[in-house]
Amino acid sequence: MKTDVQQKPLDGTGWFGKVMAGLVLGAALASGLLGVLGLLFHADAQFKTVTSQLLRWFPGPVWGLLVAFSFLFRSPRQAWLVLALLNGSVWALFFLLHGLMA
Repeated sequence: MKTDVQQKPLDGTGWFGKVMAGLVLGAALASGLLGVLGLLFHADAQFKTVTSQLLRWFPGPVWGLLVAFSFLFRSPRQAWLVLALLNGSVWALFFLLHGLMA
């Protein structure tokens, strides 16, 4: 089955919008994931526990990966849309878990 739809190749256009999507929405997404994992692991404020140390260092690499992967979107609009939808999902999960565990 052959279609006549041609996909736009990845190129360097729209890099500023993609970087901003990764920086802004990537930070929010990494924070949301940190919150979800903190709830699932029952993390507390003790700095010397293994869970707290893992969660302390979790957001930085995740945020960096999200910024890097934001360049793989075809357009800045797609990057903002997909990352916004992921943010909504993660934060909805966080508030659901927080409500159930309270």
